[in-house]
Parts: sequence; structure tokens; C-alpha cells
Amino acid sequence: MLFSLIFFCNDVYANEIPLVISNTPQTTIQIGANSSDQEKFAASEVQVFIQKVTGARINILTNQQSTETPTVIVIGTPATNPTIRSLESDGNLNISQSIKKEGYQLNTIDLGKEVIIIIVSPTPRGVIYGAYGFIEACITALTGLYPVHPDLHVKPNDTLRIPHLDETSEPFYPVRAVLEIDDPNWLARHRVNMSGGEGVWTGTGIEDGFGTAFKYIDTPEFLSLQDEPRNQRLERIASLQDRFNELQSRGIDAYLFMYLTGEPTEALIETRPDLLGPEVLYGASRNEVSYRPFCWSKPEFHTLARKLTKEILTTYPSLAGFHLRSWGHETRACNCPECGDRTPQGQAKLWDVYFTIINSAREVRPNFKFYLSGYDSSWLQDPDGKYASQLPKGTIFSQKWGADGEPVVDPNISIAQMNALGAMGHQYIVLSHDVEEVMPFWMIESDLFVQGVRKLSNTPGVSGLSGFTIQGASQGLGYLDRLVSAGLNWDIQLDSQQLIRNELIARYEVKEAADLILSALRINSWTLSSYFSDYAHSLTIGGSYGSGSAGLATRFWNLVGPKAIENTLLIPELKTAQTAINRFTALLAPQLRAANEMLDAAEIASPVNLEASEDLMDAVHLMRIWELLFQSRQKLVEAISLGYEFNTGTSIKAKLSSAVEYSKSIQPLIKQIHEFVPLFGYSHQTNEFELVKTLQEEVEWLTTFDYRTLQQHDENFLPEGAEFLIREVHNYPNPLKKETTFTYILSLEADEVQITIYTASGRRIQVLKDISMKEGYNEVEWNAQDAEGNPLANGVYFYKIRAVLEDEIVESIHKLAVIR
Repeated sequence: MLFSLIFFCNDVYANEIPLVISNTPQTTIQIGANSSDQEKFAASEVQVFIQKVTGARINILTNQQSTETPTVIVIGTPATNPTIRSLESDGNLNISQSIKKEGYQLNTIDLGKEVIIIIVSPTPRGVIYGAYGFIEACITALTGLYPVHPDLHVKPNDTLRIPHLDETSEPFYPVRAVLEIDDPNWLARHRVNMSGGEGVWTGTGIEDGFGTAFKYIDTPEFLSLQDEPRNQRLERIASLQDRFNELQSRGIDAYLFMYLTGEPTEALIETRPDLLGPEVLYGASRNEVSYRPFCWSKPEFHTLARKLTKEILTTYPSLAGFHLRSWGHETRACNCPECGDRTPQGQAKLWDVYFTIINSAREVRPNFKFYLSGYDSSWLQDPDGKYASQLPKGTIFSQKWGADGEPVVDPNISIAQMNALGAMGHQYIVLSHDVEEVMPFWMIESDLFVQGVRKLSNTPGVSGLSGFTIQGASQGLGYLDRLVSAGLNWDIQLDSQQLIRNELIARYEVKEAADLILSALRINSWTLSSYFSDYAHSLTIGGSYGSGSAGLATRFWNLVGPKAIENTLLIPELKTAQTAINRFTALLAPQLRAANEMLDAAEIASPVNLEASEDLMDAVHLMRIWELLFQSRQKLVEAISLGYEFNTGTSIKAKLSSAVEYSKSIQPLIKQIHEFVPLFGYSHQTNEFELVKTLQEEVEWLTTFDYRTLQQHDENFLPEGAEFLIREVHNYPNPLKKETTFTYILSLEADEVQITIYTASGRRIQVLKDISMKEGYNEVEWNAQDAEGNPLANGVYFYKIRAVLEDEIVESIHKLAVIR
């Protein structure tokens, strides 16, 4: 026999299978004697998880070794583990024929006195995913939480029992990619099967272009084309070889990223000028002025490209594919008549370069893969699909979510192009990534992402979509987006909110805290998405006030500093300023709630470790930073609006002073951030310094700003018969918890102003008298107590502002809510 099962009389629970009891193993892991590295990794992951939780180390044996435990976890494919084939032939196991190559099946087979747990897939990669499905079943058994993920924090327990298993699972999308250099273990645990940004990725074509790819190889033939010392290159090569092997062993395809063709090495420019064209201007070049591009028309260049391509594949046998990107000046052709730059002739020459590389790679390895980004845009134009139809089937293409990954629901991708490529046998993915508008901070986009993904999956006629890249930052609580986007790629019906809530419950141990954190993050997500749609009409980053951030690669630095402030104060008309006031009022109320809920969560949460504590405090600070930013900008646009009224100089100065104080308040919060999102390679210290410096410059600029430039009228002129009005009545926060601020604008100075608060049934419960009566903008704070000093109960209330000038009376009635 190929395996032996020794039977014991231990009781097996009718509904639960004991794997560990009182730190004592009750199970063994069995793999095939000829199992692959990926299957061995799957077994080790199960072993590591059980030991981490229970302290018990489960033995891993092959099918040729005897097992001596009442339970055996059998892992593998029918081709690699004879035990699985034997159980199937005996009729004890029915392997579903519908499972695709990355799907898996979990089954419990009760043989009376022994229980077999099967983790089976048609492929080794699917076996890895099955191991994680089993681990998630263990986590649910230990915590009672579902859905979960393999990295969920689980308290140690000396006993582990799981229910009987009968589950099949397979991915909804075949390509589940990431474009960052991520931990291979994290990628595997979250069913990511492609890492598309391996190697160096600067985004300039200098160190990440095909023209500098000599740094990935060590061949005497190319020694004269190298720019760096050999020992440095050898270290990189060894590191990449290890990484590609590690990714491969975890079922992840590694794609080496290269701009085509990128700026050549300095050594190549010096030693092989015959391959290059004249200099072209490019501010992101090595010398920040110009560089000499390759001449795509020269046969000698194609000969070099073939040799370089083949050497890369020989150096990295575990490399799965190339990520080849063309965009802007990183791709620039020379200006010779043969190349033709971006003309149809130039486009054809660039495609020749692509096919030189692709064909050379497939000569070495026929199954080598390719991912093309930037297709049919600035470069790689292919309106009729002529070139795409010649590419190897299964080539991956991509398009960014929205214009440039901005936080919106609609990815706005070309369904026609996607379907056309899919009909050719290719794959199409959507690039979703960190929210650039908030960098170096993070925000949660899972609500937006889930809606967008499901919208596409349910849109009739969408047939070529193959997946999405992982969305979200790794810093702070930004990783919650990554959990959702990875999970959604596998299971389109994933309960994403419950997944996040379960993660927060496990990490902060108090359900009420988890609910508050989740609520605050979701409110902030929708608030920021709304803000970035038009910058609340307060900035012209997009070309005009109210045009939004689409495609602008905005950063937080664009929202603060003297340039941003000056831009806001140049709003040219009252109507735009009033729109901005209303927009900021609408944004402030939910953002205040988000900030308060996150602070309340921090007060009752019990973080499981220091990292969890720091992540939560970062969230507290970020919610407050956005609140203060909105408050500061609201004061600026209110100052602009006051400039269109008479005798408001004092009020304008007060508004500007308030904006200064809010800007000052942001600075200490930035200094308390534990982890920034990486940006331009800046260190944490640089991010902090530059942000604080920019805000200090903003404060200095505002402090010296001449408020009179905002006044559109002579403040000493008061026309006869001016209308007495009360307008722009608001209160924030609303809903409120402990206090609120009423705001209103009087067209003329009043003799008397009072605010009366009523219950929903109309009973008067409080009257605020002797409050601000001056012309222009006014604020009144209220502690949300009735006339007897009792805090108001939860519910809906009404308030009336009444202003009196001589024999004129004006009133305005509004609604507020109390949620404690």
C-alpha cells in the first residue's frame, strides 16, 4: 500500500473534528511523496497556523509514511497524492469535475474510527488556496466570525476543533494582481496570483526602462553597457532570483516591469552611440534636460534587444513574464525619418520592438507571459486590433480605474476594447491602487470599489474582464481596502463590510469600537470622494472651480500651502463662493461625525498590539486633519462671500484669523502620524517635515494677507432702504452629540437676535438670548441642554432664529438631530 492509516478508538465528535486537544496534536498532515514545492508550502502553512494558535506542532508526512493520529489532513492533487486517488477510487471521495484549475475542494471523510480531511485541487496553486480555505474554516471555528481571512488575529487556544467540511470554491476573476513589491506570504494568503511590478519601478524610464535592464544580468558581452559596480549588480541579481523563486513556490507569477524603451544607460550612450538618435527634451531624464533615445529603425538595436531579452530569461528561470509599458517620453523614439516618433510609422516601429522582445523570449521559453500597459493610448496605438491579434493568447492588458485611480464608483473603462481583446483570447484587468489625492495619507475606498466592481460584473455585454489589481495602502488602516479588493476578486458576493468589521473586532476586541471605526471610515470615504469630485468649488486644480480631480494625480500638498490658499481667495464671483460655502457645510457635518466616532472608538478599543494601537491613532488624527482642513477652507470662502457685503471688514479679518488657527491645528496632528504612505521615495521624516513646512508657509502667507483685497464694496457706504435679511443658517455638527454651533448671516446689524429650540411636537425647551447681532457672519455655540440644564435626549428637534431691527422681524426655521 502507498499509505497506511492506523485506527484508534478515540471518540470523534459527531459535529466537530478535534485537531488539537490541550496542546496535544490529534491530526497529521499528509502530502504526496512527489508533491510540488507549492503543495509543500501549502502543508507548511497549515502546520504553521495550527502551531501559532495552539502551540502544537503537527507532523507533515508523505503518503509513504504511516500516520498515528485519529485525524489526517490529506493535501494535494489527484496526480501528486496517491491517497486522494485511492479515496476517490474507493468511492469515499467525489471530486467535483466543475472545479477550475485554481479552485479547490474541502471534504471530511468519516471512516468510523478515523476522520480524513481532504484539501484537493486540480493544480498545486489551487492546493495553496485550499489550504487557506481550511485555515479560514479553523479561524471561524475559533472566533465565531465569518467571513475571515488567513491573517486575522486569533487568540491562542490550547484546543482546536472544526466542523465537518464540504466546500468547493474557485475564483471569480482569473487574474488577481498587485503592482507593488509585496510580501509573497501576504500575496499567497490572499489568493493573489500575479505580481506585475517586479524589479525597479521609478516611473521615469531611467532605472526602470528596457534601456537600463542590463543591471538585471551579468554577462561579459554587456559589461561595457553597465553603469554600476559588478558587486552591486550581483547582489540585485541574487536578490531577484530568490524573490522570484519565493513567489513561484507560492503560486504567484512574477512579471519584471520595464518601460519600453526608456532612457539608455550612460555607458551605452558613450560606447554605442550608433544605436541612438539625437537628443530629445525631457525634464524627468537623468540630467533633467534631455536624453538620447534608441533608434528603433536600426537592426543593430533589435539585435541588442534580442540578446538582452534572452539573457534575462536565462538568468531568472522562475520569472513568469514581462510587464512592458509605453507612455510619454519614457517611450520616446528618435526624430529620424525612419522612426517617425508618434506618427503611424513610429507606432509601427514601436510594435516592432515589442515583437522583437516577445518573440525572443518565447524562443527561450514558449510559455513565457506578457502584460502590456499603456496600450492604444499615447503609444501602442492599435485602433483595429491588428497588433493585439498577433500577440500570444493570454496576454494581459490593463486600464486605470477612472482617469487616474481617483476615488469614484465608476471605473469608466472601455468595455468595447476590453471585450475585443477578450475575444482574441487575451485578458483585461483594471488598475486600482492607492488614492493619490490623499498621499502621503491613506483613505478607505472599499465601498466605492465594491460598487464599481459589482456594477461591471453585472453589466450585460461585459465579457472580457479578467480581474482587478489590489486596491489600497499598506499603511495604517489602509490595508482594510486590500483585504476587500483581494477577497472580492475571488468572491464577487463577499460581504465586504462584515469582513472589515470582523477584522476590526479581532484586532480591537470590542465590537462597539469596531462598529465605530467602520462607520467613521465609511463616512470619511464618501465625504472625501465628494470633496475630490469638485474640491468643493474652492480650487482650480482641474482647470476651473468645481472641475474635480480626475486624472490630475493630486497629492495632499496640492490642497495646502500658499498657492492653494491664494487660488481659493481668487474665486472671482459671489455665486461660486456661496456654492463653496454650501459644499463645505455639507462636507463638514459628516466629517465631524467621522472624527468624533473614531475618537470614541479609540477610547473604548483594546488593541491587540502596538501596531494596532498606532494604526487606530493614525486614523483618529487623519479624521481630525480632514475636519480641520474643511473648516479652514470654509472660513476662506466665507471671507470671500462677506467681501460682497457692506461694512464687513472686521468679519472678513475674523474669518481669515479662524482659517489660520485651523491650519495651525493641523500641524501637530501631522507630527503624530506613525506611518505615512510612501511617496516619491520620501522618508517618513521628509514627509512630515515637508507637510508641516507647507502648512507653516500657508499660515505665514495668510497672516500677512491684506484682507481689504477681498472687499468688493466701500465699507463706509450704507445704502438707504437696504433689505433686512437673515440667511445661510446652519448648525454643525448635525447630528450632534454634546454641542453644536449655529451660524447665520445678517444683512444689517440687528437690535435683537434669539434662537428658540423646540421638540418635534412643537414644545419650546430652550431659548438662546443676548447672542451675536452684528452685520455679516455670526456664530453661537450651544451645549445641547434644555432650560433646566438637562442634556437633550436622542431625537429630532427644530430651531428658529428670530432677528429684530426696529419694527422689522425676520425668522428662519431649521431641523437638528441629537445622537449620543
